[in-house]
Amino acid sequence: MESDVVVVGSGVGGATVARELSIRGYKVTIIEKGGYHKLGTARRALNFYSGSLWNFCPGELSKEGTEVLRTIMVGGSSMVTLGNGVRAFQTGFKAMGIDLDKEFDEAEAELGVAPLPERLMGERTRRLREASEEVGYKVKPMPKFVDFDRCRSCGLCVLGCRYGAKWTSQKFLSEARRAGAKILTETSVDEVIHSGGEVKGLKVHKESSGASEINAGNVVLAAGGIGTPIILQKSGLENAGSNLFLDLFVNTYGILNDGHMEEEMGMATVIDELHESQGFILSPILDMFLDMFLYLPLLKKLRAFRRDRTLGLMTKIVDEDVGKVNPDGTLSKPVTESDRKKLSRGEEISKEILLQAGVNPKSLYTTKVRGAHPGGTAGIGRVVNTDQETEVDRLFVSDASIFPKPLGIPPVLTIVAVSKRFSKRLASEYLKVKKAAPETKPSIKR
Repeated sequence: MESDVVVVGSGVGGATVARELSIRGYKVTIIEKGGYHKLGTARRALNFYSGSLWNFCPGELSKEGTEVLRTIMVGGSSMVTLGNGVRAFQTGFKAMGIDLDKEFDEAEAELGVAPLPERLMGERTRRLREASEEVGYKVKPMPKFVDFDRCRSCGLCVLGCRYGAKWTSQKFLSEARRAGAKILTETSVDEVIHSGGEVKGLKVHKESSGASEINAGNVVLAAGGIGTPIILQKSGLENAGSNLFLDLFVNTYGILNDGHMEEEMGMATVIDELHESQGFILSPILDMFLDMFLYLPLLKKLRAFRRDRTLGLMTKIVDEDVGKVNPDGTLSKPVTESDRKKLSRGEEISKEILLQAGVNPKSLYTTKVRGAHPGGTAGIGRVVNTDQETEVDRLFVSDASIFPKPLGIPPVLTIVAVSKRFSKRLASEYLKVKKAAPETKPSIKR
């Protein structure tokens, strides 16, 4: 194996870095813990979500009981997002000297980001939009990285798109592989090897072939807000793992007395006017049948069979970054008093809108607190610098863990933008120097 850069993780950040470097002529190897999976059904999703049926939820649980949703697979959690392409923390990055204007423009063009068209807004979205506007809130179409002509409005985005309508990082991985990148699947990284303040390689293991070492002169960790800090801590960088945020959310539901509504795309619109002032957004949502059936109390499980009459709104908040990822993979993520106030205020507004839309008042209920898009655990200014480099020379990070603050809105587009900027700087300021030097060929040692 011969590489200029080894990228750990094939999600949004890792795929972007691999693609950007490969098309510039650099040799890249991607290491992915998961594998390829079939998509589109709840049964298949059990193979790649990180939770367990023993916990009655698709996500893994923090010690406080907060459910954390993520996947372990080629493409990472990009495979199960709802395709939301919004710019997050752009002005905050600019204040830190990180100008992403050009990269956001590039990302939006390459992912095909566009507002969801009216023709793809289903009856639920239309009812909730009308009710929201009647009670005084401004509703916007959600920007999506979706090929609207291929979308079947099946409502199964969180199970993976079977029709190839939604952009996922697998598309960037395909471009990287066509440009010469290699990917090692079902391979876990145990730690980064470094000495004298410089990266030397990686210790990895594969169930089928055991442990091995990979020599590498440049390593980019992109294993996500949970995977990356685990590797960093096991590699001796003990300052990683704190400041975990999850963009905590709850879904508030109500059931109409009659009628039948077809499946449709989730989060088709958004109320974001409260994001800056109160720290949350609202967006239409409907959980999968199995998810509903698992989390509903025993006496309310029949509500899962009434999805065709159910209206729902998600409250997604800017949560406090007080969580922790431990080296053994266990999580701590309390829901603080400030978090609960935001969630409660969003729930209150959601109920007002749902009642305006005509649901039965007795049918209102709100889900437990969950979180997705973990980040902050290797933040800029704490674990990495503005070049996204750690205290170990040529050990970099490019995923949601570098975000210095919680976002409270979907992060995919921002991860692409920061990873594009990072890749350009890596190529011009680090790899250019290496390319001018005599080549060394990394190898695997068994």
